[in-house]
Amino acid sequence: MNSNQTDSVPAVKKISMLHDAESLDDRFTTALSSPEQPDIEPSDCSEILVDFGQIHMDPTFSSVAADTSLVLAGNAGEVACMRGISNGDPYLDISEDTVLIPEEHTQKVLDIDDPFMCLIPKYSSTDSETGIEPGLCTHLLETDSQVPSYNIRQPHRTHESVPSYTPRIGQLTVAKCPSIFYLRWNWAAVRLGCFMTLVFTMVSMLCVVIRLVASNETGGVLRRGWWQGTVSYEIFPASFQDSDSDGFGDLRGLIQRLDYIQSLNVASVRLNSIFSALDYPLEYTHIIDFLRVDPHLGRMSDFDLLVKNLHTRNLRLILDINPSVTSDQHTWAAHWLQNSSGQYRYYYVGNETLENISEFENNEKENPSRPFGSKLFLNWSHSAVQKEMENVLEFWLQKGVDGFYMKGLDQLRQDNHTGLHFIMKRWRHLLDVYSKDANKKIMVVSDIFLNKLKNEKSPNLNLILDLCDLIDVQLHISLNQTTSIRTQVLKAAEWSSISIKPWTHWHLGSAETSRLATRIGSSYTLGAMIFLLMLPGSISLFYGDEINLQNSIDVTTGKTYNEGQLCPMQWEPAFEANFTGNGSLSWLPVRPDFLINNVAQLNVNVSLISQVISIKQNSSSLGMKAVLKHDSVRSGKELSTFLFHHIDNNLVVLERHFPGNKKYVVFAEFGKTQRIDFSRYFSSFKILFSTNGLSEILNVDQLLLNPGTVLIGEVGR
Repeated sequence: MNSNQTDSVPAVKKISMLHDAESLDDRFTTALSSPEQPDIEPSDCSEILVDFGQIHMDPTFSSVAADTSLVLAGNAGEVACMRGISNGDPYLDISEDTVLIPEEHTQKVLDIDDPFMCLIPKYSSTDSETGIEPGLCTHLLETDSQVPSYNIRQPHRTHESVPSYTPRIGQLTVAKCPSIFYLRWNWAAVRLGCFMTLVFTMVSMLCVVIRLVASNETGGVLRRGWWQGTVSYEIFPASFQDSDSDGFGDLRGLIQRLDYIQSLNVASVRLNSIFSALDYPLEYTHIIDFLRVDPHLGRMSDFDLLVKNLHTRNLRLILDINPSVTSDQHTWAAHWLQNSSGQYRYYYVGNETLENISEFENNEKENPSRPFGSKLFLNWSHSAVQKEMENVLEFWLQKGVDGFYMKGLDQLRQDNHTGLHFIMKRWRHLLDVYSKDANKKIMVVSDIFLNKLKNEKSPNLNLILDLCDLIDVQLHISLNQTTSIRTQVLKAAEWSSISIKPWTHWHLGSAETSRLATRIGSSYTLGAMIFLLMLPGSISLFYGDEINLQNSIDVTTGKTYNEGQLCPMQWEPAFEANFTGNGSLSWLPVRPDFLINNVAQLNVNVSLISQVISIKQNSSSLGMKAVLKHDSVRSGKELSTFLFHHIDNNLVVLERHFPGNKKYVVFAEFGKTQRIDFSRYFSSFKILFSTNGLSEILNVDQLLLNPGTVLIGEVGR
């Protein structure tokens, strides 16, 4: 180095950065030339401190104890040797003019035309390149004994413009810089760690979503369709309320009583056949026109008004319809009977094609109260009949009906099961066409129909089940014989093992059965209805059961009238129970007990039923249908939504539960008084509802139940 530079530190000109942090693992070489300082010798400098771009390297961490450093500065190829720097910050910037390569690879460097630069290709930062030594950045962290050497290589050509240029070749040592966090990454492990983190995050999010959906307390009620886990109120319109004092209930009278229906907290209203019939209401099943409301009920405008009022109150409407038969006075039947070779010749079943209908007719004629006429079976193998009935369904769907109870399907005359599936599939498609968002149109069928298919080993049973929304099942309760209840519930739950789509639709009585209070007595009616509401699935209540309504009887003989279960609704202790007015008599006699059993007098019972309906429809534990776990039908073990803790001829103890929700237990006594101990099952029992007025926490080891008593409560374990 020149003498005038011995005692002072020359100014350093920083070269622009070429390499960033991502190229620190590259292999470098350097061709250093110093035409302006030919006297420099690399051996005069004991170490090089290198600063790659933005990363600062503190020289105080240098492991080489020396008072000199080699600094590359100035223009390309310019070299300065600085001595005596104690507090400075010498550095080397690698630019396009400066490239490093390990000594052992210097022979690979090609000739470079530029004497100030010896360029070589830049290699990938991965470790897959063969024969290339690990990157310089990793050498900076190695021990003294492992510090690699790098050559300062002279160009192969002489720089003609600088005569004084003298190339020097020497060996430089790169110092250890322990403060720099240039690590050699294990990218395979990094990628694996990132992947596992992603998987864990996704699984955690999925668990959170499932928890929110399943938990009633933290995520709200499990989302269900309007027909799932809800309660429907079945009404025979001619017996509900008479608005024009002609003795027959009508649609306008039903509209007048919508406040009462809404107070029950039911989700839908189901009307028994309203179609024009041969002798309505006594012969309401003998349909003569599917496209008209029977005149006794009113006009079509009355029906439109009813639908509007129901939907305004967020209530749905379901219609009963029997597509298997019509009256022999129907227009189709009249043409068929008069002209066996005309347009309607295939509309009905003749003796020569399908099952003889004489047996059905004989059964009908055994009823002496039926004045005239008979029923004829429609021929559902005929495409014209299928189209006619589709037109009927579409007509009422356009009127705003929310679903149909397809009755009498077990009597449907069809050649084969495949044809039956095709017919019902067409119905399903029609319902879906008129379904919008949450306002789905539903189809209800009877378990009698499905059991027939099952017994016949129909190959399309599961396909037909997939088309249905509700399966109507009657719960049979007999006093002192309640052990059959468990069998009935398990049998109904079996449908879920064939198809998960349809829900059970429980009822205790309907327009086709004798009144509940007539069968089991008014002392047990309320308890039976409360117990029914605790069953898994949807529920149907028959009008009047909430006030112990019984079959209509002849007071002089004590005999039950035909269709006596359709007796008029008893509203108040007034003339004709306020069913009709102006001194008119109802079409069936009001029972003599109307002074006691009416809505006004039994308002407490009605209110209790309303409260239980509300909690059922707003609880996943009580609203869910029967879902079986594994082989629980045959093994009688764990069930996912219900569990019978105890059942004998008098007492039934049923638990309802759903994951993440409260557990409820119903105690129902349908026989003699008894004291029971349930401490092995529950630690406590908090009463929510009771038919005998109890409202406290009971000791389950001394539980006393009287006949007809039903308790509903939360339990602790």
